[in-house]
Formats: sequence, structure tokens, C-alpha cells
Amino acid sequence: MATTTEATVYTEFEESGYSRLRRFLIRKSAKGSPAQREFLAAARDSGKFLAYMKNAVAVREGIELQPLAEQMSEAEFGNPPSDTEQRLFEAWGGLTSRIACRTEFWGLVTYRHIEEGRIESSFLAANGGGNVSGAQRIDAAFNAAGDEATSLLDGCVRTVLRRLGGLPEARGNRSVYVNCPLARAWWRERLVSEVATNEGEGLERQIRAVVHPESQQYWEELVTFVVSRNSVFGSVAVRDILIRTLAAVIDENPTTPLRTADELKRVCRSVSSVQASLELSVVPPEDVKTMMWDIVKTVALGEERDRTS
Repeated sequence: MATTTEATVYTEFEESGYSRLRRFLIRKSAKGSPAQREFLAAARDSGKFLAYMKNAVAVREGIELQPLAEQMSEAEFGNPPSDTEQRLFEAWGGLTSRIACRTEFWGLVTYRHIEEGRIESSFLAANGGGNVSGAQRIDAAFNAAGDEATSLLDGCVRTVLRRLGGLPEARGNRSVYVNCPLARAWWRERLVSEVATNEGEGLERQIRAVVHPESQQYWEELVTFVVSRNSVFGSVAVRDILIRTLAAVIDENPTTPLRTADELKRVCRSVSSVQASLELSVVPPEDVKTMMWDIVKTVALGEERDRTS
């Protein structure tokens, strides 16, 4: 695993050109337009998609991140299993957060995986719902008519862009962490690596139960709260204590409602309320641990719900 410094420059899509393409394709007047149809027709075929992107966006030169060695199925790409995420992070663990939060970087990483035959470009159009493939979603959009066609075409375009590298114009900076499968996998394992440092393999397993949930919404809530640039935490240590506490409680009781996005949101709101009146980063760690246990246990046992009902 190569070491990356903050000054390391990786190959990525040129920022202004890539942003311009995304804005062009999702602007209000583009819905159902020939431009969207052209983009989706290219996404339907990997060779055409590679040619389309090469013509549309320049590449900023730098160090090339090597694609994963294994070919991925559509399901594995859309939601990589935990062991795949671990292999991915091991291969790319030298990346810094400064690089790994960039839409332009992950857009080209995903492009390279298509170029090397690890995935098909049509995988980008799948939205994770049911058994409908990305290619089938594109075909359905092309075969529809009227307002339905407009809606389906626009939806497919946005899905392709989200999965390619994130779509911050529509979903904010969290999009790269949540919507781009390769970036999401890296960030999940980065959290495991940081939170479980020097705590042993047992805690790693517990942490993965938190950061690799069945619910995409759960991960999005966690990202918004502890990962993205809008995080309420100014302290990594406080973040780690919260995640370790969640992991321990969930491990004790696998059926706890804390495994749902709604209950995680309740925990996050409670911690935010404490943070608003007390700077947790300057509170002694043992006191922070006690606060987190009280908050998490309260939500897990439903006591807070009873008090506010």
C-alpha cells in the first residue's frame, strides 16, 4: 500500500469541466432532452460511455489509482459486501480524506473500472430497487412516452452521475460519501480503521455492524453526522466514542431499534443538543463516554420517547 501525503496529486476529472457537465445534464430545461438521451444511450454501452466521457471532460494528470483486480457483478458494485470493502480499503488505504472527498477523483476512479472491464457502465443506472438492472432502467426510460419519459430519463441521468462520483449539485457534499459505491466503501472502512484503532478485531466486527448497515438511509444519517464536512464534531475522539458506544449497544442487542435510521437520528439529535451547550471536545474522555452511554441507552430503551409523548 503506497503512502499518500496531503500534497499528492492523483489523476482525476478536471474539476470545472466535470462540474459543468453535471450541471448541464441536470438543469431544469434538460429534463427529457436530447442531451439526456445521448448521455443515457452512451451509459447503456461501456465503449460508448468511455468515448462520451473522454470527449466531454478533460483529465488532470497525476498518480493513477490502480483499479481493483476483481471483476464485480452489478449487485456487488452497487452494494459491496463487507469483505469486498475491506479489500478495497486495503488496496487504497493510503488515500487521504482530502482526496477521498472529491467527486472528480471518484468519478475518474469509477471510469477506470469501466475502462478496465471491472464493471459495466450500465451498472451506474441501477438504483438498488428490486431486481431491475441499470440497463433495464435505461431501456424503460427510452420506451416510455410523455411526462413519464421525461421523469424516467431525468431520474436515470441523475442516478448515473451519483454513482459515477457523486452529484453535489443536487445532494450536497454528502453525495460522494453516500451515492458513489466505491467512495462509500472506502469511507466505511476508513471509519472502521480509525474508530477501532488499537482496540482489536472484536471491535472491528462491531463497528462494521454500524457502518455497513442494511439501510442506505442509516448510512446517510451517519455520514451527515460524523463524516461529511457538515459534521457537528470538531473532535475525532468524540466521534469515535459515539460510534464505539453504538457498536457496543447493538452488539449486546442485535434487534435493538438503534439499527434503524429513525433511531439513529434520535441519537444524533440528542448529541447535537448536548454539543450546542457544551463543547464536548474539551470534556474529559471518560465523561464523554458516560454521556454517550446515557444518550444511546436512553434511545435504545425508549425512555426518551416516553418522556416526550
